[in-house]
Amino acid sequence: MKTKNNVQKTVLSTSAVIISLVLISFTVTAQDFWKMVITNSSFNEIALAMTDTREKPKSQPVNHETWIEKLSPIEEQEQELAVEDWMKESSTFDASAPLTHPETESNLKVEDWMIDENHFGTGNENEMPLITEPWMYNERTWTW
Repeated sequence: MKTKNNVQKTVLSTSAVIISLVLISFTVTAQDFWKMVITNSSFNEIALAMTDTREKPKSQPVNHETWIEKLSPIEEQEQELAVEDWMKESSTFDASAPLTHPETESNLKVEDWMIDENHFGTGNENEMPLITEPWMYNERTWTW
């Protein structure tokens, strides 16, 4: 009897968790839906029309252009190309110009930390000797 009650409690709590997850997922996905319904509803348009007291502009003439005419290509003309001042200078196109003025770097300086031996190994460290392992000389490892 006690096991039956425990099983029922477990089933009820599990189902409650599953139902709450399903409801949360519906509300999260429904947020965009309700936003769309509110913004595109006729109630919104009626409320805006009732509060709008400005004079409405006269209707503009309707363009009765067909969809075929809209798809036809428009012939465009490009502006005429002009020669600019930088195009006339021969130094702009001279490949050897960078070679005539080489850049010089400043001399390197020895700094204090470069002389300090604490920054570098002294060679007194003891390393473990290298050991060959069986996979290193196994033919199956190195054959394709």
